[in-house]
Amino acid sequence: MKKGCKYVGIILSAILPIVTLMDFNGINVGHLYNWLWCGFYGCIIVCILSKSKIYKAVAIILNLMVISLLTLGALMGGIYGLWIILLHLLIPFYSALI
Repeated sequence: MKKGCKYVGIILSAILPIVTLMDFNGINVGHLYNWLWCGFYGCIIVCILSKSKIYKAVAIILNLMVISLLTLGALMGGIYGLWIILLHLLIPFYSALI
C-alpha cells in the first residue's frame, strides 16, 4: 500500500510540470490553475513516503518553479491573486466548483 501511494505521489507531482510545458507549447489541456493541487499534494506525498532525496528534490524544484511562475502572473491582480493561488493549491479543481 505504501509503495503504491509513493508512485501515486510521483505521478501527481509530475502532472503540473508536464501540463505547464504542454500549455506553453500550444497544447491546451485546461486552465493551469486547475492543476496546482496536483503539484502541491504530489510533493507532500513524495516527501512523506519517498526515501530517495533525488525524487524529493526534483519534485519540489519543478513544482516550485511552476507554482512561482503562476503566482507571479496572479500577482498582477493584486492581493486577490494570492488568494486565488492559495485556494487552487488547497482545493482540487476550485474554479470548477464556483
